[in-house]
Amino acid sequence: MTEKLHYGKRTRRLNPSLRRRRNLEILFNNTSVIPFKWRGKYLCFYCGKDIADYTDLRKHTKGHGDCDVKDYSIRLVRSADVEIKVDISEIICEICNEPFSNLEDIKMHLSNKHHLPYDQDVELSLAAYRLVDLNCMECDEKFTFFRHLVNHVNTRHPKNVCVCDKCSQSFNKRDLESHIRNYHQDGYKCDECDNEFASNTKLRAHKETEHLHTCNVCFDRFTSSAKKMKHIDKVHLSSGVLECGFCQRHCSTRQAFLQHTSKCKVRKEVFDRTDPCSITIDDADEKKPTVATIRNNLASIFNMSTAIPFKFFMNRFRCFFCPKDFADSDALKEHTVLEHPVCDTKHKSLKLRSREDVDIKLDIASLKCKVCYESMVDLNTLIDHLVLEHKASYDKSVDCKIIGFKLLKDNFTCPLCSSDESYRFFGNLLKHMNEAHSNNQLVCVFCGKTFRTDPNLRSHIARHHKPGKIKCTDCDLVFPRTDRLNYHLAKHHGKKVVKCPKCPEKFVSTYLRQKHLINIHNSGSFCSHCGRMFTCNSLMREHVRRTHLKEKTVECQVCNMKFFDNFMLRMHMVRHAGDRNFHCDKCGKKFLWKKNLRNHMTTHEKHASQTAGGPL
Repeated sequence: MTEKLHYGKRTRRLNPSLRRRRNLEILFNNTSVIPFKWRGKYLCFYCGKDIADYTDLRKHTKGHGDCDVKDYSIRLVRSADVEIKVDISEIICEICNEPFSNLEDIKMHLSNKHHLPYDQDVELSLAAYRLVDLNCMECDEKFTFFRHLVNHVNTRHPKNVCVCDKCSQSFNKRDLESHIRNYHQDGYKCDECDNEFASNTKLRAHKETEHLHTCNVCFDRFTSSAKKMKHIDKVHLSSGVLECGFCQRHCSTRQAFLQHTSKCKVRKEVFDRTDPCSITIDDADEKKPTVATIRNNLASIFNMSTAIPFKFFMNRFRCFFCPKDFADSDALKEHTVLEHPVCDTKHKSLKLRSREDVDIKLDIASLKCKVCYESMVDLNTLIDHLVLEHKASYDKSVDCKIIGFKLLKDNFTCPLCSSDESYRFFGNLLKHMNEAHSNNQLVCVFCGKTFRTDPNLRSHIARHHKPGKIKCTDCDLVFPRTDRLNYHLAKHHGKKVVKCPKCPEKFVSTYLRQKHLINIHNSGSFCSHCGRMFTCNSLMREHVRRTHLKEKTVECQVCNMKFFDNFMLRMHMVRHAGDRNFHCDKCGKKFLWKKNLRNHMTTHEKHASQTAGGPL
């Protein structure tokens, strides 16, 4: 078999950098070893493209073809200090297809059997990983994420260990320089107050505490200029504010205002949002509550009470600590109690980055203190009790933006309403709160709907106004979602693309496929009482509640009559109100219901047709 490349005679006159590049060229072009980079996600070694999946990474890298010592990515390897990550999930010689267990064996194989000039004498730093299963090469410990594997290897199995001369700490060779730069470099000077610090870390801490950046409009404080500029662009420019609060200069454009706010250092002696004479500079420079304080407050509530945090996404309850979803609130509470009994302030769920004005939802249906098991009426009573009775480290001056809900199945009440109005579904309760208990200042520019928070607005735009990315192959129209494309294909092109998982038949929509599964394959949501099948679980639960359990939980405050839900109650309340809002334009008769007016209008139409067809 002919070898893939001919490298000529081996020569010792090449400089070490070129010999390293020649080794990489031989290794990558003649074996299945794949080089890659890692910056929080996999990056192609040659072009830097980020790739999420390991299989796609191998396929993409091999698609570049053979590398050369003149390639930019290879030329960056100038010294032995440059570490190159390689995937050795499979080590196969692509010349003779012989497999190997480690890098050293295949290097010897390329030199001895195929006579390729791989130079064993030059130092080359290769960090080998098994990306196929993320197993550690030293101790066979398995990991779920690559970053965990990297941290494990660097701490448990370090290579090229170097000791810092000043503090005697041990580091990998590539990390020692960064450590010295951050902790042992002489003279870290603050560019705002000329103070000097022993390390870069202390300098950054000094800037974050002593030199906070003030918003030119609302005078909020930020730890960096970038955060301040992002706040101004997102909050104030969207509202059309173009006047600086420090010097009262008015700018004509957004860009001019951003440039001015980054340079303006004029400060008024007093400023405040409502009363310009009520707060001085010293008052305004008070440090804002830190995220650490909010984390500590939340952990105190979670660990010392029965309050259960949760999220709600896509009509499903989501665990606050892990990404598991639940259709039922009782299952969510059981999972949280069993799987997450203790909350650590370092848990990733309490990072609270970019939280904005999103409230943290808590279930307080059975709120008790875990220390003394005393029942509590609400969150405020619980917090006062924990601070006074159990000396909890809770800072009451900080607004943690938490809101308590009572997760009682099929009976979700609004925590902000004085009435006892309840909702069958939690999503309907959130919709009610957004409409009735918020100023809804954020307006969608596409349809004019208003929203309480910026995340809600972004979610609405992404769901309803996002530009189409899914292209129809027949007419080049684009659609934002797959279901709309499927409907378009069925209606305009006669194609049925929703396939039954149990037979070859195809359908226009998912609903019709589910009906087919019920009728033909006896598969669907099954009622345990009567055996009836339903297309989705919510319809089955509604059927059980109405037909078998006869649950009527919504009561009329006038006549005490009970109904299944709020819609039936509103229909009933029309009788008590007595407002006949539907008028006939021809005879003036009034009706309680629109359907009665429609039935009445048919009598006029019938009379008109008889008159037109009668004798002259």
